[in-house]
Amino acid sequence: MGLGISAIQNILELYNLGYLKNSNSVLDIGSQELHCTKNDVKILFEQAGLDSKIVDKYPNVDNWPNKPRCSAKYFYNSLGLESYNCIDINDQFNSINHDLNLPYNDNSRFNKYDVVTDYGSCEHVFNISECYKTVHNLTKPGGFIIIAQGTYKGNGYFLFDKSFFDGIAAANNYKVIYSSYI
Repeated sequence: MGLGISAIQNILELYNLGYLKNSNSVLDIGSQELHCTKNDVKILFEQAGLDSKIVDKYPNVDNWPNKPRCSAKYFYNSLGLESYNCIDINDQFNSINHDLNLPYNDNSRFNKYDVVTDYGSCEHVFNISECYKTVHNLTKPGGFIIIAQGTYKGNGYFLFDKSFFDGIAAANNYKVIYSSYI
């Protein structure tokens, strides 16, 4: 699971448009890592008008596609999202250990995160409603939920379509900033 070029571009666009201006905390559903080369990340930073030299300080950023890889934490920290967590059953990147099929009951984390992301994890959870309930509970009111999932050739248990995500937004009174289905 990881942030590829398009995911990084998406987050940088949100950042440049000011959506992340007052955000300090992020939680990744899944222990996300960078899935691109250091040079790719540096180019994306330069295109976004940001200082690309900070990427040189990311641990393991030169390892892609080999392991160990760079945690997405360092990318988010570069954008001022200093408080980083991820939730996963694999304990990678100091993740909060939790099976997303089950209810998440640590309400000390409810409404805590300015940004909660799903870059290719929730479609691998059989109890999808419980998983998205967790996403909802962890996101602060007025926060951002970013979802980018592969829906091609049976990736995961479910093949979502645009109406699934539109339905989640409507049922929860979310404002959709951008939506695309390919």
